[in-house]
Amino acid sequence: MHGSRGRWLRRIRAGGAVLVAALVMAVWGVPQGARAVPVRGNTGWSILMCKVSDNASEPHSAAWLKNFFTDSGAGTGGMDDYFKSISGGAVRIRNSNAAGWFTMPYTLAQEQGRDRWTRFNDCVNAASAGGYTVPAGHRTVVVTNVGIDWWGAGGAIYLDGTGLGSVSVAHEMLHGYGLGHSFSNDTGYRNAPWSAPGEYDDPWDEMSAANVYASGTGGTYGNTQPVGLVGFQLDKLGWVDHGRVAVAPAGWSSHTLSSFQSDDGSHPLLLRVPIGSDPFHYYTVEFTRKAGYAAGIPNDVVLIHEVVNGTPYLQRTLDGGARLPVTSLNANGDSIATSISGGTASVTVYSATSVAIYGPNTCVPGYVWRDGDFRDYTCVTPTTRSQAVADNAARYSRWVSGPYGPHTCTSGYVWREAWPGDDVCVTPAVRSQAAADNAAAPSRVLHP
Repeated sequence: MHGSRGRWLRRIRAGGAVLVAALVMAVWGVPQGARAVPVRGNTGWSILMCKVSDNASEPHSAAWLKNFFTDSGAGTGGMDDYFKSISGGAVRIRNSNAAGWFTMPYTLAQEQGRDRWTRFNDCVNAASAGGYTVPAGHRTVVVTNVGIDWWGAGGAIYLDGTGLGSVSVAHEMLHGYGLGHSFSNDTGYRNAPWSAPGEYDDPWDEMSAANVYASGTGGTYGNTQPVGLVGFQLDKLGWVDHGRVAVAPAGWSSHTLSSFQSDDGSHPLLLRVPIGSDPFHYYTVEFTRKAGYAAGIPNDVVLIHEVVNGTPYLQRTLDGGARLPVTSLNANGDSIATSISGGTASVTVYSATSVAIYGPNTCVPGYVWRDGDFRDYTCVTPTTRSQAVADNAARYSRWVSGPYGPHTCTSGYVWREAWPGDDVCVTPAVRSQAAADNAAAPSRVLHP
């Protein structure tokens, strides 16, 4: 979350109760991080633990912090469990390290007077001087032994080690993966004096972590569990099969939606409704159930968001202060009506226009999704996509039983490895091309 000067009260809804915690935040804004592109696989984090020179306390051990990020098991409340669940298994927190405590050559007062990235690099430099080098490809966590700041951006997060909790850490990690804050359409809502109107006002979404429906006791690592993400955020991170997203055509149409929290696999999970002719301006409709990491929400609900230039705005009723999620709307030439029946939601839509909307992973002109599987949103040339289709079709003929199991490749072929677990057999040149395309992916996503 972004900061402001002094102390402020952070409100977390938990099972209907409101928990209040004081956090010390700094005044500087977070520099624009790398934009999110599909995040997939065994993502590694280096957790660097740093002390200021005038305070020798060590609030956690390296083993505790590594477990907090990588521990996997029902009820532990670790970050690996959280990301495995909300990503549908697309992301695991693996290959991670925790190191320290390293002593920085600066006092608390000196660190408080420095800008955010300088403070971050002070710890990275102290770790380097102490013999730790961040492995290539790792995102980096700085954990301090004093309360200075909380933030995340572009593969980096900075945490106050004296107040770690699952809700706040998950939020900052999602910043590190490239997500921004979520908002509502209520411009009269201000979460804190420094926040923008409507910011942090989507309690169903972890990117409003100052104001979310957290749940449970948090297991081993905190008092509360994070809430999940709304559909736009999951879509942006590439955690929704593109075959499970529907786009409303022009005129009247009816749709049945399954829920992300209890998906039976039989219906779309997310509906996009065009607004005008702008492919980056549209409504999303999703069915959210009171289950899993959404166990703390008041009840099952259909959520409607207006996506404007890459930011989702929860549509609330603004009638005398009720501020409930809208169940229907008539705006921007569109009409949306919803109802819930058991494990699905029904949506009736009138769309004024028919627009091809590919969502937050739209490719720049000249590129298309590779489509190695339904979550392969990597943008490649049409020729490379055709190659992926052909290789997928030939996969069975190229597998033999051998030293690498039943999917050992026949002579002359290797696993494509476009993502962890991709065992389609291809030529070495195609595997090299997949690696190059993965590296170039951020530059090939079209942004509004």
